Amino acid sequence: MKRYAKPPALLWTLGILVACSIPGPSLPSVTLWEFDKVAHFALFFGFGALGLWAYPQRVGWVITLGLAYAIGTEFYQGLLPWPRTPDPYDALANSIGLVVGVGVMYWVNQKLSRREGGVT
Repeated sequence: MKRYAKPPALLWTLGILVACSIPGPSLPSVTLWEFDKVAHFALFFGFGALGLWAYPQRVGWVITLGLAYAIGTEFYQGLLPWPRTPDPYDALANSIGLVVGVGVMYWVNQKLSRREGGVT
């Protein structure tokens, strides 16, 4: 476990919760619907990459908790007293971003491990 990696991972996780809590009408108007899914992908890509950076030996743990968070944030939005709509496609974008982020960081960790003689 890398101690210096924990604060960015925690801040990113809290940032996702804050972003998911912003009232819908307060969000900037975007004409491209795709931007919304790209944003969800990017948020959870960061979650997966930072999570695996902080806990490089816990791939399954990062994916399991990440998927629960990716799907749970959508349910959470449905419980908010202001306009936020849970969207299964957002949950899908979250989940794909998470898995890709974990995959990229896993690959980076493997490259670094080989370069450093097997130490991650």
